[in-house]
Amino acid sequence: MMEDIYLEYMIKRKKSGGQKAIIALIIASGVILTAVLLMLTYVCALFLMGTQFGSFAFSIGLVLIALMWYGAFLLIGMGNVEYEYILTNSEMDIDKIMSKRGRKHIVSFDFKEISVCANINDSNHNSNYKNVTPAKIYDATGDKTADNIYFIDFNGEGGVTRVIFQPTFKMINSAKKFNPRNIFVMEE
Repeated sequence: MMEDIYLEYMIKRKKSGGQKAIIALIIASGVILTAVLLMLTYVCALFLMGTQFGSFAFSIGLVLIALMWYGAFLLIGMGNVEYEYILTNSEMDIDKIMSKRGRKHIVSFDFKEISVCANINDSNHNSNYKNVTPAKIYDATGDKTADNIYFIDFNGEGGVTRVIFQPTFKMINSAKKFNPRNIFVMEE
């Protein structure tokens, strides 16, 4: 009798050059807008000095600056994506975690029912990766330049579904026990 398997793995999506440029642009825009709002607030407060609206205008300016930086913080945080792989016996669940706040279920599949699982760099077993056009593709990788990127093809709704992910060596070896003819593991 086979022992129960339960493995979890979290992988953080690496930011691309474009995402880093957007973050830099958000920060630069925030600095410029802060300077402009401070100047406008100061000018309004000077014109309204001696009235009850002088300190009110200054307070409104500071609140606007705080709200702007909070919005920038939220925008930058939206780019923080992690994927959680959970292997329970032969079943795999993949969830997407955004900014450590929200979780979205991406896909589930059973390793017993897949047609192929191989490393995308494994020239002996990745003919499916190059020759089959899947109906759906789920990309749950963290670093596209890593060596441990695997793909899985299985029959889903509307045709072949492909999942691209980065399991640990232990995780892929554990799954191989359930479907040794269709899971091809590259050595570490």
